[in-house]
Amino acid sequence: MNDLEQESIDDFFISVRAHIKNATNRNRAVQVIETWRAAWVGKNKSITATHSGHGSFLHFNLFLSNQWCHAFAFRSVPRQGMSLRGPDPDRMRRSHKMKANPLDRTPLDQLFEDWSQYPEGRPAGNAIEFFIDETPDTTWTACLQAVRSRLG
Repeated sequence: MNDLEQESIDDFFISVRAHIKNATNRNRAVQVIETWRAAWVGKNKSITATHSGHGSFLHFNLFLSNQWCHAFAFRSVPRQGMSLRGPDPDRMRRSHKMKANPLDRTPLDQLFEDWSQYPEGRPAGNAIEFFIDETPDTTWTACLQAVRSRLG
């Protein structure tokens, strides 16, 4: 992990600590992110953070089909706490509109199917969303295992 990625994660942790009031869920959120960060290594993977009026986001990016995409993202917002949303909800448009270099969305679609089987996951457009206060550790582990098997 490079310094920029570590800085992105540290910035996101500040938001998580501010947005999650329950200390147990706050600690779980940090632990979940650390576990996922440790698994997200390789030259075709990166982590970036963004902030907007909609909250703070920690994007797990993947170089797929000769282009970068947001594989999934952790999101931290004041009233809802932290959640995981993915896979990339823009994958369908990018597989059709970018005719010169279309995105092969197959691995992301397979990940969507894997995550859809968990009752804690809520539909979020073309993505699935898991909230830290509603999702048990076994589901976080299973979702990470699906990421490892589908996205490497």
